[in-house]
Amino acid sequence: MTRWFRYTAEDVKAAQAELDELAEQGWELAELGIFTASFRHAEQPRRCWVEPARWTSIRRKDEQARTDYLALCEEAGWNLLDEAGGLFYFQAQPDTDPAPIQTDGSLEWEDVLKKSLWNQAYTFFYLVVYWVAWAAGRFFLDQPRVWEMFFSNGAMLVQLLLLLWLAVNLYLGMRVVRYRKKCRRAAEAGKPMPEPGRKAARFRGAVPLVYILLGAAIILSFLLGFNSKRYNLEEGWLTTERSVLGESAEYREFSEKGDLWLESYDCKISWLVGTICGDLRAIEGDENRLHRYFHYHGPVELTETDLGYDQAWSYTWGGGNGLIFRQGNRVVHMEAENLDLTDRTVVDGLLDWLDQAACAAEENMIA
Repeated sequence: MTRWFRYTAEDVKAAQAELDELAEQGWELAELGIFTASFRHAEQPRRCWVEPARWTSIRRKDEQARTDYLALCEEAGWNLLDEAGGLFYFQAQPDTDPAPIQTDGSLEWEDVLKKSLWNQAYTFFYLVVYWVAWAAGRFFLDQPRVWEMFFSNGAMLVQLLLLLWLAVNLYLGMRVVRYRKKCRRAAEAGKPMPEPGRKAARFRGAVPLVYILLGAAIILSFLLGFNSKRYNLEEGWLTTERSVLGESAEYREFSEKGDLWLESYDCKISWLVGTICGDLRAIEGDENRLHRYFHYHGPVELTETDLGYDQAWSYTWGGGNGLIFRQGNRVVHMEAENLDLTDRTVVDGLLDWLDQAACAAEENMIA
């Protein structure tokens, strides 16, 4: 008989309980796989003992301690059948019925579970803290335009999957801490170590599969979900992107008649409009971010301008002028060297041209 069987160190008592139940039904553990175990029917099945694996490093001291411990277990009638999921699986020697390796809950807590459960919790929390700290550090150092991801279905999906990965690790870490407290209280009261719920323990044993599925989904999102399209036009290039939350178009032109930069963000949710508008304005006053996004001028002071839009801000520098405005759920950013962006006619003409160019480029791509 082959069945799903994978437990981790914090669920050692659930693994022990399942093996004991199967032994009472006449099934003996034959072989452990990655996520399954094979059992054979026997008239007198040999019982198993499960405990967290110890001395797993390659240091000579740990190797010697491990060898000595396994030798003692063998003398007591227990052979190491396998090691899987951070657990030792011992099996009674033929025609023997040895006593359990650990019979005192307090000693089992101090000698085995205390450190093992701490290491397990540390692993989960280390991953969460490391990635949160790294992401926060990059955010404050680079100050990226985070809102750009809302115009890419792939980018949003990747972020959601990463958050799900962090949530899984946080859940597992909190669960280990909670179970560790229960074990400590049981040891202090002289009671046996508590048994985790079987269904939850099986889920935790399947977490590697969850990681694999999340990793595959993230890779597929990178490969298939990013729908940014770039078109080479006569004097510049156009980039368009579309998601469930909005559409964006960007045109950049570097020519002798003057450089031109147009950005348009058409949003389907109002709060995103305010976020984009505020960040575009903040960038114009930040020298580091100006260089990062290839603005060819230094920090400027924005002036609120009345051009008939909901909100508008203009600015100038030695070689040109710029405009940021909001109209409904649309935010537009323009910079030009030889055009007057305080002229509503000029601005509307550029915006109409950008919309037509984006539509024509997509139609040609489809055709």
